Amino acid sequence: MNKPLKWAAILFTVVLSACGGNQSGNTEKAQGTQIRHIRKSLYSAKAQKDMDDLKKALGIMRAMDCDSTSSWYYQGAIHWVPDTIPNNPFCASYHYSKDLKEAWDNCTHTKSKKEVIHFLVWHRLYIYHFEKIVRKLSGDPDFSLPYWGYTDTVNAQQSRTMPAIYRDSKSSLYEKARLDSLNNGAPLHGEILEFIDLKKLFDNTTYAGFNKNMNAAPHGAMHDYIGYGNSEAGKGMFNPIKQKFDQGGGLMQDVRTAAYDPIFWVHHANIDRVWQKWTNTSNGQEVSLAELKSVPWPYIFFDENGKKVQYTMEDIMKILYTMDYDYDDTPVQGKPANVLKSAPLQLQAKNALASQAPNVVVSKEVTNFTIANNIAKTSLLKSDANQKVFMNVTVSYTKAPKGGYEVFLNLPKGAVANSKSDYFSGFMTFFGADHHSGMEDMKMDGMPAKMQETFTFEISKEFNLSRAVAQPNFNISIKKYGGAPQEELKVENVSVIVQ
Repeated sequence: MNKPLKWAAILFTVVLSACGGNQSGNTEKAQGTQIRHIRKSLYSAKAQKDMDDLKKALGIMRAMDCDSTSSWYYQGAIHWVPDTIPNNPFCASYHYSKDLKEAWDNCTHTKSKKEVIHFLVWHRLYIYHFEKIVRKLSGDPDFSLPYWGYTDTVNAQQSRTMPAIYRDSKSSLYEKARLDSLNNGAPLHGEILEFIDLKKLFDNTTYAGFNKNMNAAPHGAMHDYIGYGNSEAGKGMFNPIKQKFDQGGGLMQDVRTAAYDPIFWVHHANIDRVWQKWTNTSNGQEVSLAELKSVPWPYIFFDENGKKVQYTMEDIMKILYTMDYDYDDTPVQGKPANVLKSAPLQLQAKNALASQAPNVVVSKEVTNFTIANNIAKTSLLKSDANQKVFMNVTVSYTKAPKGGYEVFLNLPKGAVANSKSDYFSGFMTFFGADHHSGMEDMKMDGMPAKMQETFTFEISKEFNLSRAVAQPNFNISIKKYGGAPQEELKVENVSVIVQ
């Protein structure tokens, strides 16, 4: 093991002890000082013991009373739980939001959307504490949480198929309320293959940009796919957590029930792994303390002994890149000290090259429109070839979209519109739109249910490739995948901004 990892591991031991955590388990020792665990692909032969441990622990957790902080129900509710479950077969002490227990409803998918800056960070700590609980309950000190590497392109047929242990109806890892083709052993297929393409995601050069786009895809896209598939919106299925037939679909497509599906944990292990892969590239950047403190968030979890563990933003920064695990193909580490840190993403209206309300409705396969380029401002970019350019796209909807969308800048006439295009800017997906937009509350109050969401894309490559500097207009193309035929998005505003 190299020296940076060794000293990072030692630092983690000291800091975590101060925060109330403790270390257990062993898969690899750093010169006799720090124990590090290796998270493996769940299709690796070396991960089979981990999968058995996970199955054993989930069986124990499901049998626990929901008041136990190590129980399946308590751990799922830390992510979120429905506000109202009058007849709750899994938790006799929880029926309404007034019954919420400590640390429940703590995921960063909220109505304000500002908390999205914590998305990757919070989930790293969430699955880490879950991993420790499984380690204790399984009785295996070597347990490491496996990851489902559906984003991998090597042996894709295998990596994009849900493992048999998750499809066995007698297994504690099984959940009926999923896309049936996955539970029947079919690999990912159709539109989702676009949304797990990482090419554009890895072009991001700011943590905020990567974090926000990762949230949309592959993260949100996979939640939705597991919950209801590519084009199955409206069919619905029985949601056992809500105890009702859900028009949206299974557990994973709803923020309030997602973490009750055991596939959640290996899905998020992969999200964490992909984040670390990007961090380790030349484009990758660490999140800053200022970014985390800009929207303070209560990081509250429970360790494997039921002890409350709470972190300040300063605590998080000390341990975030010095965790006690690596992935089998990716070391978990921060950027070297001599690497110049990027500034937090700040897009100001005064730096806009274009800003326009196009009043365009996206309802067909590909929708094209233009916004005017401020040539006077854009010409100033010629003096700085390294200037970063971003595009904000604000859309509105009256019903949570089930489809996914791709956005392109200056797509040449006749060019194929897909995620492999050099003019592809990014994805728009809407996992949890009903939840984090407050749409359901607005409907209950009789208010108009029109919600808005803004997506931010780093478009420097497409901007330069299409020679946008000299063009009078920016051509925007939006391609729709899946969802109901009548589903519509209205493009409220598009801005092109330099940082």
